[in-house]
Amino acid sequence: MFRLVLSLLVAMIGAGPAHAQPANDTSRTGQSADWLVLPYASYAPDTKIAGGLVVGYYRPEQPNGTASSVQATFTGTQRRQLIAKMSPELYLRDGLWRVQGELQVSHYPNSYFGIGGETPKSAEESYTARYVLLDGTAQRRIRSNLRVGPRVFVRADAVRTSGETRGDIAQGRVAGAGGGVTAGLGLSLFWDARNSLYYPTTGTYAEVVTTLHSAAWGSDYTFGHLKTDVRTYHPLGIGVLTGQLYTEAVMGTAPFQQLPLLGGSSQMRGYREGRFRDSVYWTAQAEYRMPLFWRFKATVFASVGEVGPRVGPELVEHVEAAVGIGGRLRLTDDGVHGRLDLAWSPTGIEPYVSLGEAF
Repeated sequence: MFRLVLSLLVAMIGAGPAHAQPANDTSRTGQSADWLVLPYASYAPDTKIAGGLVVGYYRPEQPNGTASSVQATFTGTQRRQLIAKMSPELYLRDGLWRVQGELQVSHYPNSYFGIGGETPKSAEESYTARYVLLDGTAQRRIRSNLRVGPRVFVRADAVRTSGETRGDIAQGRVAGAGGGVTAGLGLSLFWDARNSLYYPTTGTYAEVVTTLHSAAWGSDYTFGHLKTDVRTYHPLGIGVLTGQLYTEAVMGTAPFQQLPLLGGSSQMRGYREGRFRDSVYWTAQAEYRMPLFWRFKATVFASVGEVGPRVGPELVEHVEAAVGIGGRLRLTDDGVHGRLDLAWSPTGIEPYVSLGEAF
């Protein structure tokens, strides 16, 4: 496994960032925008080996402290998953408006273990989801670091299982087993006082997003969704101490794919994303990032979290935990990093190779 992760990292580094001709964005800052074209290889428990192409546009920070980016990724994985995704984060009209979102088209074989924080591994059921997803917000600045604006979310799913499967999805015993459309309208509140978009070393970040999915605007499922995300960054010694508290909850009947999921490459590293899922999810993590030499950095991190059917004692009775170490390679002057993490949890040891910080 170590040789596999090392070879993937070498492949990512060896590809290197390829910069196109600078965009004309020098009138205010004297700096040019960067294009990043990067063939890459990655690894995560839910995808195994993955490879593809990242095409990114990164505009340097302006005098008002904002930096914009548009990133497109095209990915194929060892699990035969195919994902095309575009993720813009744009600051318009001198930073008055922030437009952020995601457009994704996927063919995604995956696993379902049931609902709850203690589902056995033996309950694993394979299924394939084909979906198109649009998630966008447009937030207006109302104070120096505070923005508020509407959110639109639409996802159309087709779900299938193999003929031999006899699990909850194949038998239609779980919401979303037959696919369908979820459409939501909501409101987002966004606070960003970080000193950098890509590699912050000081400041705070907070986001609260509430969304109502309803038949009134074409949704096949009716439920509410609430997400909160709070992060902090503090210089400490030679490095930076970072922390995150993340919560997510649904109220009503949500399809199983849109229940909060524990695990992944950003939160609760060490657990396969979706290994546990339920109506309520919380996680807290801390990470210490320190420079090594040249463009290399190192990290240590730890996280705890749990899922449950509601807010109550069950959310703290059997808390999941994970720890890990990692390495970073700065790819651009604005702080876009390649990331290698190795995380341990009671479910095993898992490597992650990707672009960008976990949070």
